[in-house]
Amino acid sequence: MNPPSLINVLFACSFLTLPLQAEYHTWVNTEGATLEAELVKVEGSNVTLRLRSGKLTTVAESKLCSADREFAKSTLPASRTAKWLTRMEKAQEEAKATGLPILILCTGTSWSPVSMKLEKEVFSKDAFQTFADENLVLFVADFEPGGKTKKRELKNLLEKYGPMSFPTYFLVDANENPLAKGVYNFGLNPETFAHWVKKYAPNTKGALASAPK
Repeated sequence: MNPPSLINVLFACSFLTLPLQAEYHTWVNTEGATLEAELVKVEGSNVTLRLRSGKLTTVAESKLCSADREFAKSTLPASRTAKWLTRMEKAQEEAKATGLPILILCTGTSWSPVSMKLEKEVFSKDAFQTFADENLVLFVADFEPGGKTKKRELKNLLEKYGPMSFPTYFLVDANENPLAKGVYNFGLNPETFAHWVKKYAPNTKGALASAPK
């Protein structure tokens, strides 16, 4: 008897019997093995799935049955929409799945005039959203007056990045390794912000010139 192929081992060992959730799908490969997983992305000839354990796995599209190949293509939206996340764990998962850097925004939108100004001049603009859709995973840490917080995750941010003014933003990779730090400056807009991102994450798209200092 021939030993099982790698794809069979992957499908058989990863199968879980937890109750189904709406975002999970029963995938079937060309040999009839099944796997419960969430669709993350289709890139080239590969399909990336998130298992119930939270781990990501990539399967060659050709290894899926014809019905699931069509399902993968029809389920994903035509383009990605970047949304402001409030859990770093989710932001890291998305960064690992997409290969994009994380923008961490430490702000005080209810009390800091400069935070409100940054929101109005940059983050609320369609041009920024368009850029972020292709280039950034977004994480917002909205602090209470004076930079105080009762949330453990936000306290961890303060411990990791030290005292900061508000707003301050950081560009990090999927493992939260720092790439760059920035603060509001006069003349900042979606275009100059995109230039700043491009300077520290060269693989991003859509930046037109050098970053502002």
